[in-house]
Amino acid sequence: MWKSVVSEVSLLVIMVVVCVGLPIVNAEGVPLNWTSPTRARLNSVFMVNSNEGWAVGGEGTIIHWNGTDWSNVTSPTTETLYSVFMVNSNDGWAVGEWGRIIHWNGTEWSIVTSPTTADLKSVFMVNSNDGWAVGLWDIIHWDGTEWNIVARPTPHTLLTSVFMVNSNDGWAVGWEEGWEGRIFHWDGTEWSNVISPTPAYLTSVFMVNSTEGWAVGNAHAPTDANIIRWNGTEWIPEFPTTILMPLLTSLTLVMVILAKTSSKKRRSSRHSCRTAFQIQQLQK
Repeated sequence: MWKSVVSEVSLLVIMVVVCVGLPIVNAEGVPLNWTSPTRARLNSVFMVNSNEGWAVGGEGTIIHWNGTDWSNVTSPTTETLYSVFMVNSNDGWAVGEWGRIIHWNGTEWSIVTSPTTADLKSVFMVNSNDGWAVGLWDIIHWDGTEWNIVARPTPHTLLTSVFMVNSNDGWAVGWEEGWEGRIFHWDGTEWSNVISPTPAYLTSVFMVNSTEGWAVGNAHAPTDANIIRWNGTEWIPEFPTTILMPLLTSLTLVMVILAKTSSKKRRSSRHSCRTAFQIQQLQK
C-alpha cells in the first residue's frame, strides 16, 4: 500500500516540477533544464552546432539555443513561421504564412521582400547565394540578391518540403488537390514532375546523396506506402510489415491449396488409370 502511495506522490511531484518549469537534477545532482521559453507551437528546428540552434513557430515565435538554454529572440513578424535553415551562425532564413520571409544577419532577424503571398512551408539553402523555398502553389529561389518565383511543373500543388543535394540536384514533395502525392526534381535548369509510387500525400524529404533519399507522408489507405526511397533511378515504396505479412500469409495459403488440389488430381488420375487397366485385364 505504502509503495503505491509513494509512487503516486512521486509522479505528482514530477508532473508539478515539469509544469512549473523548475529544474530537474540527474543522479549526480546536476540540474537538467528542460524548460521552454514559449508555449507557442514550434514547427521547425535547425542546429548550427552543439552550442547554437534555432527554432521557429506560431505567431512569429523565434527561440535560440546557446549551448545551455533556450531563450526568446525578438521577431520582426507575427506571422506563423514554418521552417528555418541556417547557412552558418551569421546567415539564416525562416519562412512562413502569407509568403513571409525573414533573414538572420548575425545580430537580428529582419523581413525580406517576398515574391509571393502564398504560405511557404519549407526552406533550404545550398549556400549564401543559392537557396530555395516551397509552399502553397509557389517555388521561389534566392540568387544572393533577391527571391524570385520559379516555374513549376503543375500549378495546383502544395509543397511541404524541399531538400537540395547541390545546386544542380534537388527534390521537393507535397500533394496535389484531391490528395495525390507529388514529387518534383530540380536538375539545375528546371523543376520536373517525377512519378510517385504512392498516392499518399508526402510531407518531408531528405537526401543522403544523389542516389539515396527518403520521403515520408500520410497514407490514405492501409495498402498505401507512407515511406518511399530513392535508389538513384526511381522512388520505391516501403510497405509496412502489417501489410506484407498478411499478404505473404495469403499467398502461402493459396500455394498450399493449389498444391493439395494438384496432388489430389494426380492421385485421381493414377487411380483412374489403374481401374481402366484392371477392367481391361478382366475382359481378357
